[in-house]
Amino acid sequence: MPSRNSINKPKDTMNQAHRRAAVAKKRAARARRGDFAPPRSAAASQSGEIKSTALALYTGAVEERGPWTTKTLSNKRKQKIERNKKYVAARNNKLLIDAQATAEEKMDVDEEPNPVQKKLIKKNTVKDALWSVIEDGVTSQLIVDAQGEGTTLGGPVF
Repeated sequence: MPSRNSINKPKDTMNQAHRRAAVAKKRAARARRGDFAPPRSAAASQSGEIKSTALALYTGAVEERGPWTTKTLSNKRKQKIERNKKYVAARNNKLLIDAQATAEEKMDVDEEPNPVQKKLIKKNTVKDALWSVIEDGVTSQLIVDAQGEGTTLGGPVF
């Protein structure tokens, strides 16, 4: 019989049959282990959960899903899990503080913005620019004759 990589190789039926048998064997092993027992839509399904033997031993939630190689947890792995729990607690605490800070920032609506922020908030139009020059001039003792004739200040035109 020619080899697998030769020019005169046989049809792929033998190779496909071997692959199908291996896949079927793996599927049967998963079914025996109970991986397919509850459907993924069921509440008891663990399809989205992390499957960690060490974590199950640490929390005490040892489940009889498959053959265990050991029933004990090493000290090194236990220390790693405890350290990771501290990191998770610190991260959750930081996220909680950040969420509270953003909520407090949103609640500070009653404060009046300072005059510089008011000017930035306003739309800059020509009319607003002219009025801001007049307001600034009044504060710096600029005397404007409002009784004059002409159209500079919008007076009457004949």
